[in-house]
Amino acid sequence: MKALAVTVALMSFLLINEGTYAQVTPVSNAACAECGGVGAHKPSCRHYVAPNNDSESSSQSNTLKPNVRQSTKGDEPYTDSDIFSSVEGKPLTNKEYWSILMDACTECGARNNHSHTPDCVIGRSYKWYKEYSEQGKKWDAIRMRDNIVQLKLNTAKGKAMLAAMRNPSGTKPSTTTTSSASKPATNTSTNTSTSLKDYAPAPEKPKPAVGNPVMPRPIMVRTPEFSGINEHSIVYDKPQSIDGEHPWGTVDMNAFRQSQKGGWRVFADYDIERYTNTPNGVVILGKRQPDGHILWMWLSFDKDTGKYRAYESENEEEDRSGKKVALKDIRFEAEGEILVKEYSDGYKRVTNVFGNYIASGYNIKVLPMKVDGHRIIAHGQDPTRGKLANDIWVYDDTGKLIAAGEELEYFDDAIIARSKGFATLYNWKGQSIYFDKGGWTSNYADEIQAFTSDKGRYYVIKVKEGRYALETQDFRPVGGFYSTAQEAHDAWNRLVP
Repeated sequence: MKALAVTVALMSFLLINEGTYAQVTPVSNAACAECGGVGAHKPSCRHYVAPNNDSESSSQSNTLKPNVRQSTKGDEPYTDSDIFSSVEGKPLTNKEYWSILMDACTECGARNNHSHTPDCVIGRSYKWYKEYSEQGKKWDAIRMRDNIVQLKLNTAKGKAMLAAMRNPSGTKPSTTTTSSASKPATNTSTNTSTSLKDYAPAPEKPKPAVGNPVMPRPIMVRTPEFSGINEHSIVYDKPQSIDGEHPWGTVDMNAFRQSQKGGWRVFADYDIERYTNTPNGVVILGKRQPDGHILWMWLSFDKDTGKYRAYESENEEEDRSGKKVALKDIRFEAEGEILVKEYSDGYKRVTNVFGNYIASGYNIKVLPMKVDGHRIIAHGQDPTRGKLANDIWVYDDTGKLIAAGEELEYFDDAIIARSKGFATLYNWKGQSIYFDKGGWTSNYADEIQAFTSDKGRYYVIKVKEGRYALETQDFRPVGGFYSTAQEAHDAWNRLVP
């Protein structure tokens, strides 16, 4: 899997930079990565070909060599591509480019390009660079070569090496003086250290820019998990008539009698009464039977008449798979703001306090959460949902879908949803952040992690291999993209001293 991820990352690099190389200056005679020869291999190199005076052979040889201007002079800007036209404020020179390319690997530590570890990204890039060079695929070879230099320059070691080359006075010289007995005292020798530990540190990075919020930030507040406030649940010793005035209102008796004549099993008296303090909210009535089960009826407010209309609650219902489930209970939850019809085997049908449908199925729970006054409902793993059986869906009490995923992580300002190798960052209104994936945008990231610091929460988002984004808790982007998660953390730490 790691090899596949590396392959995808490198191919993405090629696709992203395709336009970069479309109109650049042709490649020069590059130095051989093994013998260092420029324009021709050294006799000791395995790629060396002895010269042939035959005119036909000479013609073929000239055809194979790129007929381009030389661009490998040490202090001249590197021009085989234009992505290094500004590195730490000025163009990268050929000397700097090739020194960084051939220096020790900043990922696995290989001292030469033939001993990288199997999972090293730089080693794989070098392998492809060699293959493309041998196949005569000039531009592909340049891309892979540039990729190696970019990867190294994105590390602290690579930056230190470049800083040392540009500021040799910052290195520590080592001077050895011979004794006066053997040589004149004026004869001294100075050796400049080439060890990484002696390189001058890179200049301190500036604070990254913080952008504008990319989406709103409603806040989720926690509520009591179990609370009967605003709910009334009464069991009477004697039957109560449905006719007349009640604390919650009156029933439209004409409509009630028509329902009875139409075959509805609505009943005229009850001994269980459940209602809330919410004006015009649903009312639940129950009638206990001699065999112990309960007949249920729910009353819904009719704004045209200003009265309640009675509806029979079905004693049986079918789930998504066609299985029959029996009604067991109708109750209020979430401080009287959510109505739950519970059937056998855990099947539920959930509405808000006015009877508006939210969700139905197995493994549904009203969460102890509220956002902008709305309750939150989670529909968990449900075997009757087919391809979506492993998903958790989160709704508010209007039925609006907020987030979905196989694993959800809740925060007061956001939800991280993870599924099958990708993750999405949602706010509590169901909006999500989209990222440039290289020519197309998606709200699917490879991974998202939340961290808490004394400056607040922040999110490190792996958009794809070698490309990390940093977001504040109010969804403000910090800087651009970073090559590692650690670079994103460092950027966050530079925000505030």
